[in-house]
Amino acid sequence: MSKSKDKRIRRLKRLRIWPSVLGLFVITTIFTVVFALTIVTSLTDVMREKFVSNYEISSQLVNRHIDTNFSAQEQACQGILKDIDLSNEIQAVCVLKNGTEVWSSNGQYPDLSVRVAFTELFGPESTVSNYDMVIEEDEQTIIVKEDGQYTFNDQWIEQIDLEKEISRLEKEGNKEYEPIVSLKLWYVMPVGDLEAFVLNDIHVYIYDVVFLAAVACMVVILVIVFIIYYIITIFGVISSQKRVTKVLYTDIVTGGENRLAFARKGTKLLKRNRRNKRNYAMIHLRMEKYRSFCTCFGVREGEELLERFYRTLKKWIRRKEAMAHYEQADFALLLCYTTQEELVARIESIEQALNAITPNIKLYFGVGVCLVEQRQKDVEELYNNALSARSLLGEDAENRIAFFDVEMKKQQLWERKVEDEMERALKNKEFKVYLQPKYSAKEEKIAGAEALVRWIHPTEGFVPPNKFIPIFEKNGFILQLDDYMLEEVARQQAKWIQEGKNVVPVSVNVSRAHFTREDLAEHICGVVDKFNVPHSVIELELTESAFFDDKEVLLNTVKKLREYGFIVSMDDFGAGYSSLNSLKELQIDVLKIDADFFRGEDSVDRGMLIVSEVIDLAKKLDMKIVAEGIESREQVDFLAQQNCDLIQGYYFAKPMPLNEFEEKYNHQ
Repeated sequence: MSKSKDKRIRRLKRLRIWPSVLGLFVITTIFTVVFALTIVTSLTDVMREKFVSNYEISSQLVNRHIDTNFSAQEQACQGILKDIDLSNEIQAVCVLKNGTEVWSSNGQYPDLSVRVAFTELFGPESTVSNYDMVIEEDEQTIIVKEDGQYTFNDQWIEQIDLEKEISRLEKEGNKEYEPIVSLKLWYVMPVGDLEAFVLNDIHVYIYDVVFLAAVACMVVILVIVFIIYYIITIFGVISSQKRVTKVLYTDIVTGGENRLAFARKGTKLLKRNRRNKRNYAMIHLRMEKYRSFCTCFGVREGEELLERFYRTLKKWIRRKEAMAHYEQADFALLLCYTTQEELVARIESIEQALNAITPNIKLYFGVGVCLVEQRQKDVEELYNNALSARSLLGEDAENRIAFFDVEMKKQQLWERKVEDEMERALKNKEFKVYLQPKYSAKEEKIAGAEALVRWIHPTEGFVPPNKFIPIFEKNGFILQLDDYMLEEVARQQAKWIQEGKNVVPVSVNVSRAHFTREDLAEHICGVVDKFNVPHSVIELELTESAFFDDKEVLLNTVKKLREYGFIVSMDDFGAGYSSLNSLKELQIDVLKIDADFFRGEDSVDRGMLIVSEVIDLAKKLDMKIVAEGIESREQVDFLAQQNCDLIQGYYFAKPMPLNEFEEKYNHQ
């Protein structure tokens, strides 16, 4: 699996819970801060109102009973005691003169040793922000003064009706409520050179902070709602992620695990097998001719068969093993084994179990095996190796189990090397044109040639065609190589013509892959006409197998090429299964008899008889005959007797570079 693909899958699988958790934390923090600020602000406002209200009541009490001539008069003292009895919050009153105790309603006097600015509790905008206070625990003393001088604010006195206020406090005090805040304090009332102190027991009840309670309840409810919402969201994300993962790892055909799940599980098993306690083998199992089965019985039946395959294979999978459906009729198995013999026996038993699913239909399976070596952890690479081993099995091979070996690995590396370097090689003209002469059968002189490609690699040296042509045919690069060869041959023919030399027709192979384009004839003309070469000196060879692709395109292309003046030949005649049928429909100029007719023990009798009849048939169809692969004098004499036109083979000459061909042709 590629790194980018693996990264995308990991990103898709990753749980995205952290945004919800972060949101829960942020919302909870915000509500907590708001809640705390609301409580502090509300309590501050309530306490400020209580302080001011009690100060005003205390001011009224002092104003009514104490004057500059106060010296504990009996009438004034009785009035003070009466007002104290009427109030729940006024506890005592005392008078000092120049710091000397004059009178106290209950013998209590304040402690003036500690002072705190009023603004430190209620801020600079407080109504009584110019006053100081002294606060102590339990029996606390609070002294209020303005700008360091004991003064009295007459505006506060005018705003308070003492009788009504005392009556209100008395009624509120009679309610059976426990205060939520209780604080004792002394208010100082300067009266001339006297100092009147009023001790207040201030209580804050729940009904004093109704708004605070409402806000607190609302905040708590909102916090609970948001916490529940985000918890539900988190569980929803987890649930959604599980569903996504299940879909991601589920095969749509079998309903079981797919290749992604297999890769994940297989990688874990191999990584945990660090000390090689178990021997693992990667198995690629394919039902051969699955398309034919679907054609006969339908696609639905084919998918149901694969589903039954999956269920059967699942029963054969042990602990610490893995299995999955890959694609079409391919299955991957990661199996443990002790010996190769035991592994082969188990695979054969699995095949028998799969065949038992359809007792009336014979099924065929191909199996590729790659034994996992130490430190091999790439599941996809191992599976590809097993697939490569299975692909080497022939259609009619008796042994349906193939093991991946070193040679296969070398072949894979070579294919990779070829594909990595083919573009550079074409650009640097590392592909060279070799010509193999074609000799006339009677005169035994060069009358034509076939252009063959050879790769002169800068480090590998001479690379035979069978080591790179099949690779190019598989990956499609053969199209570029054919155009390159046609262009090089046309360039060389133009050079010889300009030099005044006689030229012979040179044949160039045209791969069957070219015949997928309807403008192939025009394309070939465009390549050749760049060098002003007569079309008659270019022969285009096509293989008989091209006849079985798009026959209509092939017939139209051949017709156009002949109209343009090119010589068209059929290569490897006799190697296919419908040669006579192709001769009936294809209008060609040259027929090349396949070299297999001239090989083997029966070549003298049956082979030569067939060759004789083919030559006779070609003559009647007005075709020239080229016999290739000729290696003996007896074969040359026989072909000459049968009126064969041209002979090509090692008996006369092997493929050679252009300069050697030119020298050989000029000196014949």
